[in-house]
Amino acid sequence: MPILRVYDLVMTNRTGWIWVGIGLLAAASLSAQTLNNQSLNGKFFFRQVSLGADGAGNLTDPRSLQGTITFDSSGNYTFTGQQVVGNTAATSQSGIGTYSVDPAGFVSMGSPLRTGDKENARLGPAGLIGSSTESTDNTFDLFVAIPAPAAGTPAAFSGSYWAVSLEFPGGTAANARNAIFNLTTAASGTLANFNVNGHAANLNNGIPATQQVAGATYTVNADGTGTLSFGAASTASLLSGNKNLYVSADGSVILGGSTAAGAHDLVIGVKAIAGATNATWNGNSGQNFWGSGLRFDPSNSSPLLGYAGSLAAGGTGNATWTKRMKALGQGNLDFTAVNNYSLNSDGSGAMPDALIQMALGAQGNAFVAAAIDARDPGAFEIGFGVRMSKVGGTGVFLSPQGVVNAASFAPAGNPIAPGEFIALFGSGLAKSLQVTVPPYPTGAGLNGVTVLINSKPAAIYFVSPGQINCIVPYATQGPTATIVVNNAGANSNTVTVPVAATAPGMFSSDQSGTGAGAIRHADFTLVNATSPAVGGETVLLYLTGMGAVNPPLADGVGGGSSTLNNATAQVTVLAGGNAGTVSYSGLAPGFPGLYQINVTLPALPPGATGSLPLAIATNNAYHDQVVIPIP
Repeated sequence: MPILRVYDLVMTNRTGWIWVGIGLLAAASLSAQTLNNQSLNGKFFFRQVSLGADGAGNLTDPRSLQGTITFDSSGNYTFTGQQVVGNTAATSQSGIGTYSVDPAGFVSMGSPLRTGDKENARLGPAGLIGSSTESTDNTFDLFVAIPAPAAGTPAAFSGSYWAVSLEFPGGTAANARNAIFNLTTAASGTLANFNVNGHAANLNNGIPATQQVAGATYTVNADGTGTLSFGAASTASLLSGNKNLYVSADGSVILGGSTAAGAHDLVIGVKAIAGATNATWNGNSGQNFWGSGLRFDPSNSSPLLGYAGSLAAGGTGNATWTKRMKALGQGNLDFTAVNNYSLNSDGSGAMPDALIQMALGAQGNAFVAAAIDARDPGAFEIGFGVRMSKVGGTGVFLSPQGVVNAASFAPAGNPIAPGEFIALFGSGLAKSLQVTVPPYPTGAGLNGVTVLINSKPAAIYFVSPGQINCIVPYATQGPTATIVVNNAGANSNTVTVPVAATAPGMFSSDQSGTGAGAIRHADFTLVNATSPAVGGETVLLYLTGMGAVNPPLADGVGGGSSTLNNATAQVTVLAGGNAGTVSYSGLAPGFPGLYQINVTLPALPPGATGSLPLAIATNNAYHDQVVIPIP
């Protein structure tokens, strides 16, 4: 099979493919701050739902907890609330725990609901969200906390909210239900009649339906607590019963759930927006988003799934997700994907390829999502996202949210891998722009700049005041690594990032990390719309982040041409969901950090035209951000 020739690079512009997108993160405004434990303080309202299951996905230990949680800004919290276990009545519950906040807004905290578990959480101005993705038991949860109003400042619950719900009445999967709906305050204490769009496992085989709710009421106290009443509880209704209501300090987010016996539900809402378009969801004008969710799908090989991650939306109708997932029977997976979205003027919308209904909240500061689609009637999922906090600094500043895969640009939280080309964003990183050729310098640096990853010099390809492109040393091991930039003798702040054996990221033809992948035919001509790939053809894929190679080689050195450097990780290539046959996976000869996969494509799905999703799967990662053009 053909192998990429020395300097016969992915794109015709030899240097452009790797340092594209300089403004991608640098456009975000910076303020002189990073986050720490003091960034998380005061009183919050919270709701946590945790589903314990056996190996087959049967719910055996559902639990839920809601109330108030107070953070002391020094790494400790206390909580008090109501807990429901299984099908029993609610009981009062209180406790203590610890937490830590890193400069990017990643939070590790003890689970209030399950002693010994840790929440993999993220902090933004609109709230704290997370999931116990690193726990080793068969439990899967979603934790949401929103800032409570300050004493003497009455809560504001008025106008229109888009809300989603996930419910397991009686703690059983047989009654699972999922919905999205709009709540609009009417006369004092009443809600305007509204439609609920959702589905339930016990209704019409899970096929989505619309039901009207009339006569719903609410109460809100000055401290932000209250109630929502949707009529008598009924398993024939997509939304019913009484819920406790919590309103955030600024009135932009609502949170709720029931304390009835056996009730394990979660309601999350965001203040509706006016005049929205796809361009409204734009992280480039501010910050990207943290996101977390809980999914139950008994028809899937992994019926339970929890995740915590981040999302980058550039206002173009596409959103890039990176998720740290924990799936029943499969353990952890680092997932990146692009989902198309469309927004209506009121902020409601959908991610059709993800089978998701969603809504963006006022000022674009938060979003909600639910798995409601006739193509996937067995899936019940809820998700919540909050905009990241602004971070910045003076001098040599490396953004703790700005370490990304240089091919995919998957947002913060996606791990780095040995041998991966990464992009570092910040300010004051170099005195001027400079680029070099292989072999890339390590200890000597480039233009007076060195990058230390776990105290080991990284090979550097490109430096500028706002961005550095370098290669993760092959010796890097996890679960985390520290990164420090030195510019002319001055050190940056230290940034800590997760590490994995692989973190695949495909290069794309337009150098954005999405759209048509950087793919060549066997004769090295580019695969594109005018020269598409066909079923059974062998094509060459170009990516980074495939980890260790054999035989090993020094950092910054290109792969061999007579002796190939094979990736040690097993890899599967999926075109339109069907696996191809991989004949080579390893470094492309002559170019450091650039990996090549030669794959014979499967037969194309009947009726498929234009393009197919192209995914790369390893034992620890799944990457699905590009497409391959087909006839």
